[in-house]
Parts: sequence; C-alpha cells; structure tokens
Amino acid sequence: MNSRKQLDIELMRILAAFFVIFNHTGNNGYFLFSLYPMQSFPFWIYLFLSIFCTFSVPLFFMITGALMLNREPEPLKDLWKHRVLKMVLILLFWSLLYYFASVCRGTQKFSVKGFAAVFYDSSWNYSFWYLYAYIPLLISLPLLQKFAKGLSNKDYIYMIALFFTFSSLLPTMQYLLWQDQHNLNENFRLGWICTGTLFYPCLGYFLQHRVKDYWNKKRLAILWAVNIAAILLACCMTYLKANATGVCDEVNSEAFHSTFVAVNCASIFASCQYFVRHVKINERIQRMILSVGGCSFGIYLLHVLFMEIPGIKKLLDVFRDQWNWNDMVSGLLYCACIFLMGYLTTLLLKRIPIMKKLIS
Repeated sequence: MNSRKQLDIELMRILAAFFVIFNHTGNNGYFLFSLYPMQSFPFWIYLFLSIFCTFSVPLFFMITGALMLNREPEPLKDLWKHRVLKMVLILLFWSLLYYFASVCRGTQKFSVKGFAAVFYDSSWNYSFWYLYAYIPLLISLPLLQKFAKGLSNKDYIYMIALFFTFSSLLPTMQYLLWQDQHNLNENFRLGWICTGTLFYPCLGYFLQHRVKDYWNKKRLAILWAVNIAAILLACCMTYLKANATGVCDEVNSEAFHSTFVAVNCASIFASCQYFVRHVKINERIQRMILSVGGCSFGIYLLHVLFMEIPGIKKLLDVFRDQWNWNDMVSGLLYCACIFLMGYLTTLLLKRIPIMKKLIS
C-alpha cells in the first residue's frame, strides 16, 4: 500500500471514515436539518449534507471489492483462519471493550450471558453492524470473486441498471404515486442483486478494474451533475414525506437518504481515482494520506468510544457557545477532532504487536 496507485484507495478510506463519524452526530450534525423549519435555507443545506454523507459505509464495501475481487480465491482453510476468524476476533474484542465501558459508566450490569445475548442478536456498538455484514462478505468471498470476474462489462451495466431500478427508481415512484400505501410485491424483488454486500463490492471491482481509465473531466462533470440532481431529488422526497406526515423525525427523515447512494458512491470513487492520476501530489502529502488511510479502520472502531466521553462532548459547547460558531460548522469540527483522536490513538496502538492485529 505504499505506491502512488493506492493513494486513491486511501483517500477514499479517509473520506469514508470521516463521514461515518458525521453519520453518528445525531442532532449535532446528521439530523441537524430536522431542527429547522422545512422552508428555511439551513434545512435544505443541512439535509443535502446529511444525504450526501451516506456514501461512507457503501464506499468501504466498494473498496473491499476493488482490492479483493480481482484476486484468485485462496484455500478455504486460509480464508477462514486468516480473514474470517480474524474479523470475528476483532468484533469480539471491541464488543467486549464497549461492553466494559458501559459497565464502568453504570449503564450496564456485568453479565456474561447478557453480553453473549446482545453480541449474538444485536451489537454493543451501533456502528458495528458493518462488521457483522463484513464477516459474511468474507465467508462468501471465493464465490464473489468468481462471480465478479466472470461478468462482462455489459453484464455490469445491466446489473447497475437493475439495482438503480429496484433500489432507486421504484421506491421513488411508488411514494409519489401512493405515499407508502402500496409497495412492490415482496415476491417481485431482486433482493440478491440489491444486497449491499454483493452490489457495492462488485461496483468497486468494476470501477477499479474495468473502467478505471474511462474518466475525464467531461465525464466526471456529468457524473457529478447526475449525483447532485439525485441528492436534490432525495431532499425533495424527504421534504414531501415530512410535509405529508407532519413529522420530521429519525424514521421519516431517513426514508430516502440512501435511495440514490450508489450514484454518490460511484462519484466519490471515480473522483478519487481521477484526482490521484491527474493531480501532482507532494510526497509529504502522499505519506500523510497513506498514514491516515491506513488508520481508517482504527478510527472507525474507536470513534464511538470517544464520542461517549462526556468531556469530549463538551467540545461542541465550546465551539457553539464560547466561540459562537455555526451549529453545522461546530458539528464538522467536532467530527474532525474525533477523527484526529482516533488517528493518533490508532498510531499508538499499532506499535503494540497484539493490538496491531486487532486494529488493522
């Protein structure tokens, strides 16, 4: 991961890790739009940013596809020993850490059975759903590698069109027509294609290995124009639903956040590729990108732990009340502080041999 051609991947990881943090800011950032009147300018700007940031976790899946689906399948014994088991141990270790943090705060009572039950059917960290989804992806990796490499470029275009139709177009159309009174028959769905752990890795593989040289300024500009239009459409759909129901809470306001996220992910992915290939980057900045990107997994694992520390939460009050900064600017700066804490902590933990395996 020390060559220039990997800078695009590390840049994507940095963006994804930062916006994962933003996703978890609640009314201090991600849901800040819901605190404003729906006709106000801040409502639309903050809603746009809230919908934009949902690319974060799908982009991580795309990176996995870009890096792993082009490889030859490894023996199942090695797959389970070096990938699946390792990720299970990582999930178990960090779940235990968050569990004991809850016990120390007094929000949980110590119980081995209680821990095991939550670990099995839920999670000890609301961001760990990604790890629970990533483990099945690793288990099915040999099949997914053969599937991805076996498709032609026309097959990929067809798959993307199907995903867009069933995940973006139909949900939008059926709400405009019937306002959630009628949904597509459950038996008439392409669920397996629309599964994030299949589609996004394949999309990452396609963009990384089939059409990497496709993008120029004009094509990238068209892609971003479509992306911005799609985000604005999702904003309008959110507004329509909130206006119809009279409620703009977490359930109603997120209904269309991910409707067009695939277009957003592709735009970010292609932009990072184009930027690294066409912009001269200082060597020091290259090393920094590689260093921060290499710590992105640790930042993801640690960020909720930092966000739950009362003293760190007070940073928001400092930014907003003492420095009189805008609420959204304060929220983004808060995310940057959490990101920096995660980065520095990950650098330190990587110096410990055992911890290095559990944080990277």
